[in-house]
Amino acid sequence: MEKPLILYSCYTWLSYKINEQYYGNRHYVWCTPFLNPNSRFSRENAVPPTSSPFEIYENLYKEVDRGERHSAKISQNRLGILRGANIQKRNGKINDSAHQDIRSIVKEAQIADFRPLIFVIPFEPVAKRIVQVAIKDRAHPLSQEFIIEHLERDAFDVIELR
Repeated sequence: MEKPLILYSCYTWLSYKINEQYYGNRHYVWCTPFLNPNSRFSRENAVPPTSSPFEIYENLYKEVDRGERHSAKISQNRLGILRGANIQKRNGKINDSAHQDIRSIVKEAQIADFRPLIFVIPFEPVAKRIVQVAIKDRAHPLSQEFIIEHLERDAFDVIELR
């Protein structure tokens, strides 16, 4: 595999704020070296829409913008935040009070709180902490997908496309 220059991930604003406030500015990130795999400027790749940061961003943006109360992506994000809080509590990273705060925040969160963000992550500074996603867990067996478990805030930039 050729080393990428940049990795990209789509995150929600709510996830970002919870990680900043409760997890010491550290983020669990699923990422790929292709912002928009369908761009004519992207080299050949097998990243499908469900793992494309651009596609995820676009779909989530539309659902948030339209006030979609039955968004599967927002529901998944709520569950993911709660699952992360459970893991952090079990690992002793947060106490009962913080765990309960996160649960309450997720319960009370408005649709607009799930607006999408793009993380732009220079590869080289995080190269030693990247874990390749197991083939069985990738959206396509040949796609390049990675996880960074504890990405510090000073290791990436955040942008909103709209």
